[in-house]
Amino acid sequence: MNTFEGSYLGDNAKIGPTTKLECKVCWYVYDPETGDEEMNIAPGIPFSELPDDWVCPLCGAAKDQFLVVRD
Repeated sequence: MNTFEGSYLGDNAKIGPTTKLECKVCWYVYDPETGDEEMNIAPGIPFSELPDDWVCPLCGAAKDQFLVVRD
């Protein structure tokens, strides 16, 4: 299976509580500092703690379609 370098693929070991992740379909960035108001995700919720059924609020991509944003 080919994957992008930095693909999350559900591996919480790749991310920390403040890690931002970017949708590789539409480039939406999930930032734990701001959460996701549309999906009722409060600020401060790490990506690893998002519900399993959470999807990108812009394009509907699943969590495993996100890339780790490197500083």
